[in-house]
Amino acid sequence: MNYTKNMKKKEKWNIQYAQKVANKLNIKMSKKHWEIIDCIRDFYKKYNFSPTTRFLLTYMKKKNISLTSQDLFILFPKGFIKYASQIAGIPINNNCF
Repeated sequence: MNYTKNMKKKEKWNIQYAQKVANKLNIKMSKKHWEIIDCIRDFYKKYNFSPTTRFLLTYMKKKNISLTSQDLFILFPKGFIKYASQIAGIPINNNCF
């Protein structure tokens, strides 16, 4: 998926869409995966931009979700920001900060 497709899909996002994307990416969604997806979507709705790993970890801490960057990369081993954003139906943030 690319940025344009994500932008078109973001209005139509639902759990079935997310699960379909996760299946295509060979990611078996767990409770922790869904917590992250919910958080990343909340962040995007609140601030109107896709979070970097650092911003998302800070935001998750405020929501009492205690995961580390290492946890994120274990859950999304082929690229946390890229894959989590695709599953969440938001644009991919290519910043590394």
